[in-house]
Amino acid sequence: MAEPLTDATDRAAASAPAGLPARMTAAASTTASSPGRSAAHPGEPGPRGLPVPPGVAEAILARADERTAPLVHGLMRPSLALAAGGDGPPAGVLGGLPALPAGTGWPEFAGRPMQLLAQLDCAGLAEAFRTTGRGGDWPLPTAGLLLFFHDEWLSDFTGRGCRVLHVPVGAPPGPAPADGPGTPAVPAVEVRAEWRLSAPSYQDRELENVFPDDFMIALDLAADFRDHLAAPGVRVLGWCDTDTGRPAGHRPLLQIGSRALAVDWGECVNVSFWITDEDLAAGRFDRVRHGFEVA
Repeated sequence: MAEPLTDATDRAAASAPAGLPARMTAAASTTASSPGRSAAHPGEPGPRGLPVPPGVAEAILARADERTAPLVHGLMRPSLALAAGGDGPPAGVLGGLPALPAGTGWPEFAGRPMQLLAQLDCAGLAEAFRTTGRGGDWPLPTAGLLLFFHDEWLSDFTGRGCRVLHVPVGAPPGPAPADGPGTPAVPAVEVRAEWRLSAPSYQDRELENVFPDDFMIALDLAADFRDHLAAPGVRVLGWCDTDTGRPAGHRPLLQIGSRALAVDWGECVNVSFWITDEDLAAGRFDRVRHGFEVA
């Protein structure tokens, strides 16, 4: 069961496709006003220049037409998959103790210390993102660490139970709080980053709006995407991989499955951090929202 981050009012406000931040935009050059251009053939870059796997390109060609196929290609987003091992650049650590600068206290929520889930190396992420030479500019900072904290009690359904800090590299690890559920640190796991293509789900309005007269096309395409683009345990940017409620005007910043960490979240199977296009473009992290899904 997904825990919603939005109500009916939010969903109504989200009826129009969300725009991309300036540093992520590489918009498709084909729209309804120029139907003569077809989607890329299997193995070729799509209209945004992103490398599209043959299975994905074939699915789009099979289900979409001359007008809608380029629009679907234009929805593809670059992302990074984080995992232990692999050949990608080092991207930081999941869990562990945070490198908190002097004067920065351990973040709390509702009077409780929050749980540190990740401390990601911005330089390593940027390097991994640029390895393909496609996908637009890297939209996050290129230096420092991004620290992701959340309320492990999962007690807040408004999205406020998290905090993301952008801190310099080199600060010593902060000691764990003396009390509260966040005291035992999540065991640290070093991770590396690899570039991954990310596709929308049938739950994303952007894909649904491409086929306003036949929702089943969006549903079938989403199934095709899942078959050809396996969801990583940890993803930076991209589209949402789960049934978590989509907060209006936001996109995923970080998604972490419970199996990627040595944690006990009960029936919660993943947590996510969400950011607006405006804040992503501006490098603001003080308004990031929290999401989670319960099986």
